[in-house]
Amino acid sequence: MNTKNITNYKPKDFAELLGVSVKTLQRWDREEILKAHRTPTDRRYYTYDQYLQFKGI
Repeated sequence: MNTKNITNYKPKDFAELLGVSVKTLQRWDREEILKAHRTPTDRRYYTYDQYLQFKGI
């Protein structure tokens, strides 16, 4: 996956980037370990900044 120009990630793509499952991302969102952003229609999405923060970069 080319991540260079992507700024917002669907949960499936973000999970792949982190090497975890979508279910894990959902659990982390509930437990406030890694909160997802929400669209106006309440769909989760993640940002590249969240990726960098999660990786400690």
